[in-house]
Amino acid sequence: MGAITGTKVYAGEFSGETRILHLTATCAATSDTITLTAANHAGVTEITGIVGAVITGGADTLFTSLQVSFSGLVITVVSLGAAGTAATDFTGTTIAVTVLIKTTA
Repeated sequence: MGAITGTKVYAGEFSGETRILHLTATCAATSDTITLTAANHAGVTEITGIVGAVITGGADTLFTSLQVSFSGLVITVVSLGAAGTAATDFTGTTIAVTVLIKTTA
């Protein structure tokens, strides 16, 4: 498992403490993690849900789909190939993940 960087692209507000956070990242392994921090990710204190995740670059038969989950402030990205097995090629593989978060602000 590798740690990758989730770069904040957009953070928008709903009423109350809930915000939407859109991240981009480059995959580096079959199972990667993105750890959110308040300082780098719009003041996040809690992830409340995954809105969606898509492959934005590098899709081919060796990298065809994603599974995204979270625990605490850590997002886990599992990359899969065409047969549903672990992805084996990460050349140019980029993703976008959108999450609902809570903040202190």
